[in-house]
Amino acid sequence: MIFRFYNRFLSGNQDLVSFIKGITGVVPSKIILYQQVFRHRSKFHEPEKNNERLELLGDSILDAIVCEYLYKKYPYRDEGFITSLRSKVVNRKQLNEIGEKLGLLKKLEYHKRSIGEAGKDLAGNTFEALVGAVYLDAGFDKTRQFIQKRILTNMLDLEGIDATETDYKSKLYHYSQRENKPLDFRVHEQGTRNRRSYFVIHLYIDGEQVAIGEGYNKKAAEQSAALNAMNSLGLN
Repeated sequence: MIFRFYNRFLSGNQDLVSFIKGITGVVPSKIILYQQVFRHRSKFHEPEKNNERLELLGDSILDAIVCEYLYKKYPYRDEGFITSLRSKVVNRKQLNEIGEKLGLLKKLEYHKRSIGEAGKDLAGNTFEALVGAVYLDAGFDKTRQFIQKRILTNMLDLEGIDATETDYKSKLYHYSQRENKPLDFRVHEQGTRNRRSYFVIHLYIDGEQVAIGEGYNKKAAEQSAALNAMNSLGLN
């Protein structure tokens, strides 16, 4: 309580405190966590100074909160429905949109020229880091309140999200079965970018390479390849 009062009224961080409170409803106690949220690895290389570890933690906390919320909101829907809707809520595109709406990139410190391919996910990654910071600072209940009240209730249309189809790989499999043309996702390259695992997938349909996808995990790279193949084939 003392630290929250000091940070809000007496410290030199009132702008950041006001920004965080406006987004999350939480008055920061451990202000250093929120400073770290807005420090990208392209500018702050040490793991204890950038937001990567908070991003990892926030990803897990967000996943649990969203799953719990959907479990309670849809008591008569099965596990497959909850799993599918959860994946749509926390997918990269959705998180990027949330981070942008919250204005998180206005505070983020990073090198624009060295960010590369990772730039398109900056807003979503920063949002996950913010979730991790709130959890460490205020606990699970306050984090749940922030996510449920500010994000899930006020910012997202769950019914609309449920109606959208974002599993491009499954859609492409339906196409291949209908046309009797086998799909083959092959790992062309596996390495690191920006000190993270990175995959390049080549997609073959009926033995012919039709698309390439990239991502920071195999599943994301396959989805990217499937989407690129659908665009190439005119299936969207």
